[in-house]
Amino acid sequence: MKSIYDILIIGGGLVGASLAACLARDPAIRIGVVEKFPPPQQDGDFHPSYDARNTALANGTCHVFDQLGLWQSLRPHAEPITTIDITNQGGFGRAVIRAEEERVRALGYVIENRWIGKILYQHLRSCVNVDFRAPAEVTALHYEQEQMRATLDDGSEVRTPLVVIADGAQSNTRQMLGIGAQITDYEQVAIVTAVTPDKPHNNIALERFTPTGPLAILPQTENRLGLTWCHDPHTAQQLMEASDDEFLRALEQAAGSSIGQLVKVGKRFSYPLSLTLADEQIRPNVVVLGNAAHGLHPVAGQGLNMAMRDVAVLVQTLFAARERQQSWGDFKLLQRYLQRRNQDQFNTIQFSDKLTQLFSNHNPWLSLLRNSGLVLFDTLQGTKRFVARYAMGRSVSTQLPEVS
Repeated sequence: MKSIYDILIIGGGLVGASLAACLARDPAIRIGVVEKFPPPQQDGDFHPSYDARNTALANGTCHVFDQLGLWQSLRPHAEPITTIDITNQGGFGRAVIRAEEERVRALGYVIENRWIGKILYQHLRSCVNVDFRAPAEVTALHYEQEQMRATLDDGSEVRTPLVVIADGAQSNTRQMLGIGAQITDYEQVAIVTAVTPDKPHNNIALERFTPTGPLAILPQTENRLGLTWCHDPHTAQQLMEASDDEFLRALEQAAGSSIGQLVKVGKRFSYPLSLTLADEQIRPNVVVLGNAAHGLHPVAGQGLNMAMRDVAVLVQTLFAARERQQSWGDFKLLQRYLQRRNQDQFNTIQFSDKLTQLFSNHNPWLSLLRNSGLVLFDTLQGTKRFVARYAMGRSVSTQLPEVS
C-alpha cells in the first residue's frame, strides 16, 4: 500500500499532534501522523490523577489551542497560575510575579499532559484529512528525487515532500538519518508526582532553588500540587525509596513554610535530566521538532512552550509557501523557518541552562549572588515585566494563518 501526503509527522505526542491539528485547518492538506504508542483512551471519563505529569502552558501556547477551537475543552481541566513565588532555600532572596501586575488573567495554566493528548487525539480523529497511524513505526527513510519515501513496520510506504521528526529526545528517526545530538548531563534526577496540601493553594506556583537543584510546585485542579523536584542521583534514589510520610516531611522542609502541611502524595516517578540539542534542525525535506530538536531542563517550564512557538512559526511558513506554490521540502524555505526561530530558541535554551547551573550550586559566594539577584530582580519592574512577558510566550507571535 502506498500513500502520498503533503507532510508526514513522525511522533504523535503533544508537539506532533499539535502541528497536525494546526495544518488540518486547511482541509486540502493531506497529513500523515505515525505514532509508535497506542492512541489515548477514546471512551470513558478521565478523572484527576496523582500519577500524571503536568505542564505549565504559557499564554502563547493557550492562544494556539484557542485558535484550534480546543481551549474551551482544555480549560475545565486547567488551573490558572496567578502568582509565581521565586525563592532560594536558606537565603533571603525572593521575587514575586503577579498576574494583576502584568494585566493578565493568568500567567499560565497547569494541566495534566494526558488531558492535552486525549483532546488533541479526539480532534484529529474528526479531521478527514489526517491519517493517524498508531501504533506504528517508520523503519526506513530514503530520498526519492524531491521527496522522501518512508517505509512503515507493516510494510506500507509513504511519499511526502516534508518529514517532520517529533518522536522525542531519544529520536530513532533522527538517528536513522544520521543526525547527531549534543547531550549535556546535568547529573540531576527529577522526581515527579502530585501532592495535596492542608490548605488552598490559591493558584500560587512556587519556584524554589535548592543546593541540589530546582523545586517547582504548580497549582492543579482539585487543590492538588504538581511537583518536579530535582536532586543529585543518590538523594533522588533515597527519596524514591522513602515512605510517603518521610517523603512529605522532606518536601515540606525543602519547600518552606508557605506550602503548609502536606497530607497526600501520589505515585512517584523519576527520570535523569540532560540538555539535548540536535546537530541539525533542518535538511532538505526534513524538520526536527520538539524534544527531538531540543530537550530542556524542566526549570521554568519552557520545553513544550518553546516547541509550540516552533510549531506556530513553521505553520506560518508552510502556509505562506503554499500560497506561492513552493514545495514544503525546499531547503531555502526551511532555512527561513529556522532563521525566524534561531533567536528565541537561543535565548530560551541559554536561560534554562544558565539558570539550572546558577541555582544548582553549593558555592556560598554564588548563594549570596543568587539571593542578591532575586532581590534586585524583584525591584526592577521593567526587567521583571520583560521576563514575565517572555515566560508567558508573548515574545513570538503564535497567530496562525487564516484559512480561506
